[in-house]
Amino acid sequence: MQISTNHISELIKGITPLDVKIEAFKRGIFDFIINIEGKRHLKQQQALKILTDKETEEFSYGGAAGGAKSWTGCSWLLFNSLAYPGSKWFIGREELKRITESTLITFFKVAKTYEAGSFKYNGQKNFIQFENGSRIDLLELKYLPRDPLYERFGSTEYTGGWIEEAGEINFGAYDVLKTRIGRHYNDLYKITAKVFITCNPKKNWLYTDFYKPFKENNLEAHKKMLLAFVQDNPFIENGYIERLKRTKDKAKRERLLNGNWEYDDNPYALCSYDDLIGVFENDHIQKTNNYYLTADIARFGSDEAKIGVWDGWILEEIISFDISKTTEIQSVIEALRVKYNIPKNKCIADEDGVGGGVVDNCGIVGFKNNARPLEEKITNGKTEVPEYENLQSQCLFKLADRINTAGIYINADVSPSEKERIIQELGTIEIDPAVTKKLSIVKKARIKEDIGRSPDYRDMILMRMFFDLQPKKTVTILSSRII
Repeated sequence: MQISTNHISELIKGITPLDVKIEAFKRGIFDFIINIEGKRHLKQQQALKILTDKETEEFSYGGAAGGAKSWTGCSWLLFNSLAYPGSKWFIGREELKRITESTLITFFKVAKTYEAGSFKYNGQKNFIQFENGSRIDLLELKYLPRDPLYERFGSTEYTGGWIEEAGEINFGAYDVLKTRIGRHYNDLYKITAKVFITCNPKKNWLYTDFYKPFKENNLEAHKKMLLAFVQDNPFIENGYIERLKRTKDKAKRERLLNGNWEYDDNPYALCSYDDLIGVFENDHIQKTNNYYLTADIARFGSDEAKIGVWDGWILEEIISFDISKTTEIQSVIEALRVKYNIPKNKCIADEDGVGGGVVDNCGIVGFKNNARPLEEKITNGKTEVPEYENLQSQCLFKLADRINTAGIYINADVSPSEKERIIQELGTIEIDPAVTKKLSIVKKARIKEDIGRSPDYRDMILMRMFFDLQPKKTVTILSSRII
């Protein structure tokens, strides 16, 4: 069959510059992603090759500010949506407001740069709809106490998606969303399901699941990590690097300019991140068959209660309650006492709020957070009341010492999400710089603002310290001789 010159001309006329870019994207050619001076971002192109390969399912990209992370994510989703009609994607951040005020603006810039205007943004239902049927959902990934397992995403199906500023995201959101990809047209288009994760250095699940194994050359086969720095970005605005260099916040400078994952960005934290991870690895601690029970009761109708059973300093079992009656909590405490043969004087629960009723009805020890600190022995054998703000602060300072000396082991059966929550909550043991006259820990109200929930695991764990601090009763035995 012969094709006329006129017919070829007509075919060429029907091809737009955008069609050429879409076809190049599908073939793994990213030379068209350049700035107005014709410069290419080599790390960005390397990232796009990983995002379109057949092996990688989870890809972490970043390490410092200014690495073109957002531009890369927007470009990837834009051209996937254009290249594969009817496909479905997501962009997730902690707060939806941050997507609409930042990420979405970048998306519009990307679309304008590559002349791709075949979509509409629905601001009421928060999604981007393309003329070819593809769609990008904008997801708020904030932790909600009423939905700790992120069940709100349980029925969604996506081709793939992007978690931006992942350092702000709870492990549970990442853990759920990676099960929702690969479920929409992936087989039809032979697209490998991917979660794209962009981030700055943060010692949370990103450090344990990506950076640490990456650094040790031990990253799982389906995962990849690519470090990008502001110096790699030829598109960066004039003066941006100099402004990062001039920042007086050393932690921010180390993380955002130098991409330093090992830098402790909180000078008030009492525990290092490695020591916090160690609480799940300290299997050198010996069993004692000396059992204790600690319980953080849901205060004033808050969402969760936690009960822990200890063999010495090994936390063997954790029971969690969502909104529960105190009678149910009391029944579980009694059942655990029988199971582990724990006397009442080795069981403790917080006595604030509704916990007081549990303490009274079970006949166990009550813990009052604002009580006076307990006396401690000093070097000359005398005792004194240390300058702690209250009993809770005292227990938290002492717990931090034990964590930092590998003196606690959590052997309970917990999910990865629960493990992440425990590490995060123990990481809130921080000196309160606003209190100068006494040793004080940051108040719970601020912790709730920072992590979005009450640190219930931490409070259950800290009460174990009470039994090491309480005065030991001594029995004096009088002897006599018969003459």
